[in-house]
Amino acid sequence: MRVALAGLCVASASLLMKQTPDDMKNVGEDRMTNSFGESTLTPPCSSVQCNMPECQAPFEKKEDGTCCGYCWAPDHVVGLDRHKATKSMYATDMCDGAPSSCRGPGGDAQCFAPSCDEGYEAHCVPGGCCATCEYKGF
Repeated sequence: MRVALAGLCVASASLLMKQTPDDMKNVGEDRMTNSFGESTLTPPCSSVQCNMPECQAPFEKKEDGTCCGYCWAPDHVVGLDRHKATKSMYATDMCDGAPSSCRGPGGDAQCFAPSCDEGYEAHCVPGGCCATCEYKGF
């Protein structure tokens, strides 16, 4: 009986909350418009202070919806560093059955020898670019 009464109270309270008139929803500190329909929200960048340095050639200042401008140049003007010069004693070849997605337009995936815990061995899984650790038992 008490459970049913408690459920009835919760249901009736939720119905009362849903019956708030539309003209009462836009009141108080959290309202989004004033009585004239103007926004009460401050612009997102209004309190951001930018200290934009001068952009050195070939970079140019760009402002495209960000709070502060930034220096930008297209990839064909400033080469994109893809770390192809990385030389590591831990570098390994890709798996023999690596899919074509491992050989993207930016070059092949760079694989490194995995550091496997005891009971695990480096193993190429189907569809994988590089070897991963697989449990082999103790």
